[in-house]
Parts: sequence; structure tokens; C-alpha cells
Amino acid sequence: MAAQEEKVYGLIAWLIPIVGPVVSLILKPGVRYVKHWSILSISFLIVAILGYAVIGILDLILSIIHLGLIGKVLTTLFAILVLIVWVVGILKAAEGEYWKPPLIYDIALKLGLE
Repeated sequence: MAAQEEKVYGLIAWLIPIVGPVVSLILKPGVRYVKHWSILSISFLIVAILGYAVIGILDLILSIIHLGLIGKVLTTLFAILVLIVWVVGILKAAEGEYWKPPLIYDIALKLGLE
């Protein structure tokens, strides 16, 4: 369980994309919990951007072959999934847990987590 101040910086890192992780890492560079959530946040952003790019291309292809509704549904479902993961992350960071979501955590390991 992380200390209260560490929880706050971990929450900031997850809650505010791009800026939160950078600020948290600058202000608390040696704190493992803050580093965990900062790198996890950056990984989440990478997964979300790549996911939206893939879904966007798929949506474009489906629109060309007159199946645009399927693309819109997939885009909406992905947006809901991203929102759910983001909210779960907020709750986990606020509780002081070291959360390891699939794929996001794998990318975080490649970025230098632990």
C-alpha cells in the first residue's frame, strides 16, 4: 500500500494524460509507486492512440464498402472500453494498488517499468 502523498501523485499521473506522468516523475523521481502509475499512464495513452488509429482505418474501409454502421459501433465500443479502463485506473490509483492491466502493463515493462 502506498503512502497518501504517493497515492496523490500516482492519481495525478493516471488522471491527466501526458502532463500528469511528466509532472509526477519530475516531482517524485525516486518513488516506485509514482513511477508505476506514470509509465502505466503513458502506456495507456499509447494503447488508446494506436487502438483509435486501427479502429479509424477499419471504419474507413467499412465505410467504403457500405458497412459504415459496423465501424461506428466498433468505434463506440472501443471508446467505452477506454473509458472503463481509465475509470478503473483512477480507482486503483486512488486506493494505492499496483494495477497490472493486460497489454498496457506489457508496454509499460518495455518502457522501463520495474
